[in-house]
Amino acid sequence: MGSRKKVNIVHCMLYAVRSLLYNRQLTLYKIQRTITAVSCLLFFVACSSRYFKNDYEDNSPTSGKLKVYYDEGLELQVKNQTYTFESHYPNAHVELISCSENEAVEALYNDSCKDIVISRLLTDKEKKAFESKNLFPKYSGVAKSGVALITNINTPIDSLSYRQVIDLLTKPFVCKDSISNDTKLSVLFDKKNSAVMHYLLDSILKGEKFSANCNVLSSTLKAINYVAQNKNTIAFIDFAWLSDRDDSISKANKNKIKFIRVCGPKSSVCEYPSQNSFKLGTYPFTRTIYVFRRSGEFTLGKGFETFVAGPNGQNSFLKQGLLPTKQQERSIHVNIDPVKTH
Repeated sequence: MGSRKKVNIVHCMLYAVRSLLYNRQLTLYKIQRTITAVSCLLFFVACSSRYFKNDYEDNSPTSGKLKVYYDEGLELQVKNQTYTFESHYPNAHVELISCSENEAVEALYNDSCKDIVISRLLTDKEKKAFESKNLFPKYSGVAKSGVALITNINTPIDSLSYRQVIDLLTKPFVCKDSISNDTKLSVLFDKKNSAVMHYLLDSILKGEKFSANCNVLSSTLKAINYVAQNKNTIAFIDFAWLSDRDDSISKANKNKIKFIRVCGPKSSVCEYPSQNSFKLGTYPFTRTIYVFRRSGEFTLGKGFETFVAGPNGQNSFLKQGLLPTKQQERSIHVNIDPVKTH
């Protein structure tokens, strides 16, 4: 048996075992069936004279090639996950394509890729389009992020109510600063047709339109750089761009920009976007990140999805400042026996 085949088989066995251990919802019967199926498949692969081609179609959960389209707002997180995945599985090669979330869904529909990473579920219209082709994409919720409001460190505003955010987006907006002076604020978006813009229109404004006070740049980085140099402008971006305090972008802007605290629609307490506010559900613009897949169970697309939703991927999200959807259980044994004294 060739060395490459041996490596593939070992990786597949480790992948199967990891999946079983991590999925605590599997019944004993399903586990037995899965082990039997995996054993038969590995036997077939071992006895076959054909290698995996390791291309975009003929691959395994830990080897081959994979195209992943992702929303631009999640760029740092997706690149980090891919780097870690490829480090664990050197025979896996993931090609990343940055785009809008709608373009990512379209790419999945047209079979331009097998996996996408976006911050929303499919709409009813999109589901029907997939179903018309007898396609039912699988997905995993992998982390919590949110839409963050950032501004120049010298902007005399630190918090906004939910109603004020809506007014800021829909009309010329003037508010009082800490010493009751009028401050006119302008709005900046990361990118035309971005996930952030769609989220605000669909989930926050619910039919209302953006005012002429809102402007759009061509990338999140340009939006960050603009507010770093100009005060009295609030940019709406994905928190994932600044969630990692150890990242070079966060460090470079530490003393130039700040987050705006936002109150919930029925709350007078304003919150920053953070792992804690995502967990408690107190930050009003929290969103879930999803990995969607249209490939089979024994494919690199499935392997990537499982990795991001598994312990290694979840730990990466945690380290980068987002809230993983699954957290490892820790068993702590406390000895309550009285201390013996001599």
